[in-house]
Amino acid sequence: MNQEVEKNLVEEAKVAKTTTEVKAAAPAAEENKKPIISKEKLLEAGTYFGHKSSLWNPKMKDFLLPQTKRGIHIIDSASTVKRLEFIYKLLNKMASNPRTTFIFVGTKKQAKETIKESALRTNSFYVTERWLGGTFTNFATISKRVKAMEDLEKMAAEGFPNRTKKEVLDLEKKLKKLQANLEGIRKMQGTTNFMIVADPMDDEIAVKEARKKGVKVIGLLDSNTDPDSVDFGIPANDDSAKSINVIITILADAIATARGGKAKYAYQDDDQIVLPKYESERKERSQFQPRRPYNREGFNNRNNNTDAAVNREVVAKDKEEKRD
Repeated sequence: MNQEVEKNLVEEAKVAKTTTEVKAAAPAAEENKKPIISKEKLLEAGTYFGHKSSLWNPKMKDFLLPQTKRGIHIIDSASTVKRLEFIYKLLNKMASNPRTTFIFVGTKKQAKETIKESALRTNSFYVTERWLGGTFTNFATISKRVKAMEDLEKMAAEGFPNRTKKEVLDLEKKLKKLQANLEGIRKMQGTTNFMIVADPMDDEIAVKEARKKGVKVIGLLDSNTDPDSVDFGIPANDDSAKSINVIITILADAIATARGGKAKYAYQDDDQIVLPKYESERKERSQFQPRRPYNREGFNNRNNNTDAAVNREVVAKDKEEKRD
């Protein structure tokens, strides 16, 4: 990593090595200060949904509400906002140096669209398909694959001259696979300074390579995630496309605004933030619902919907806190 970037990073993070330590070092928000995003928007995105309590990681205790709801851990929205504000400030400062490089990683279905969009918006690198082993630790081999891809692209532009129909089909298939895996890193010259990952557990290989090479890792921390697996974490649901979209987009805002761009979500009014709709959202969130016996009478009863019930309880808690 660039020595200047490393020096600034250490100073900003106060030599914090784990998410738990960084949490303690995070500055308290000033009173009446506009939050980076409202709790209402986090609620809409479902960032507070954790996993079943039986799957939790005890190291996440400080980021979770004391009591579970229907056997599900609830992530503390206040912790999410605090961590987002701290990491936003850190990224914004680092991105002001044009030599600082970033890579966005998210190979799970729920993350791909947001990861690619955020990377393109910030002129960063990205991986949305398979993380190729050695992308950081054996970059010479990756560079050869990129060269092979570019050679095939030249051949394709010329119509694959002097090739049989079968050979053309095989080469086209090979090219398509290479492009899927390498398109987002074709111009990368080596390891980046930062990695922003949607799910550190799902992309464990990428995270391990990054940390081995000294790349600072920023990632979402669900209730089952080890916070020490990343350098800087944001407690949030990493299985919902909406939740991933909110967190990753705000991190991208930090980079974009430092380089003359505009923020999409960060420090915007609620009426200016329109979260995308995902057809698969209901299917994604089904894993958070505990099994319950079939009830014919209450089958269509809204009160039997776990998501809705938890939503109501969280909203009620927020209103109670505001009154206090």
